[in-house]
Amino acid sequence: MRIEAYAVIGDDDRIADAAGVMPDALKNDAEWAFFQKGLDAADITVLGRRSHDATPNHKQRQRLVLTRSVPGIERHGKVVFWNPDGVALDIALSHFDGAVSHMAVAGGRDIFDYFLTGPYRYTAFHLSRIAGVTLPGGVGVFTDVEAGRTAEQVLTSSGYRPLPKRVLDEDVEVVSWVPDSM
Repeated sequence: MRIEAYAVIGDDDRIADAAGVMPDALKNDAEWAFFQKGLDAADITVLGRRSHDATPNHKQRQRLVLTRSVPGIERHGKVVFWNPDGVALDIALSHFDGAVSHMAVAGGRDIFDYFLTGPYRYTAFHLSRIAGVTLPGGVGVFTDVEAGRTAEQVLTSSGYRPLPKRVLDEDVEVVSWVPDSM
């Protein structure tokens, strides 16, 4: 199973502002194209309930939405709502049409935390950084960012290593992190 995450952060490792909203300062055409290409390549997109509600599914992708507002699993068209506290991931994936061998994780923070360690781990975490952006009081890409750790420290301590940095645009770089064992 390929599990690839896509996160865009500012200099302070935040994915959203203090209101929990992704601000325009974190939006960049080159990074958006990189992100969309990753989503297009996957069988399903994985995201949290707030991210799902905030982003229309214009391309009608299959979505797995992690939420604690359902007791187990509920399917609505191309969307499967899944409570990971009550149902295993393989059971949730069986509710999609066709086999799922590639997931693109689009966030938010709790979803990024979920696949960081454990039986279902990232095969790649694509961390895009937009230079010059800070979001005081905002939402960290990982819970441990709130405790003062950098995204890179969290990934390293969770058993990932960085691949070479790629420049997407003048102020946008992406580093893909893979498990140490790869």
